[in-house]
Amino acid sequence: MNVSAMPSSAKLQIQLNGEAVQTQSATLAGLLGERGFDVAQAMACAVNRRFVPRGDWAQYALQPGDAIEVVSPVVGG
Repeated sequence: MNVSAMPSSAKLQIQLNGEAVQTQSATLAGLLGERGFDVAQAMACAVNRRFVPRGDWAQYALQPGDAIEVVSPVVGG
């Protein structure tokens, strides 16, 4: 997906791990950084129940109403 220009004051209403949030980030990578996720750690992202490869995060344009799930592996049992 191409990143579309978004005015700096515009906010998107999205769902992040089941919680309604607003973001000024235009991309998935921007959102993760804005929300304090350490992208150097192991994690996976899905937008609207579709897996988004890590290499696409910087170009993946967010849309109003997107449902984003961020998951990390759990060690132990």
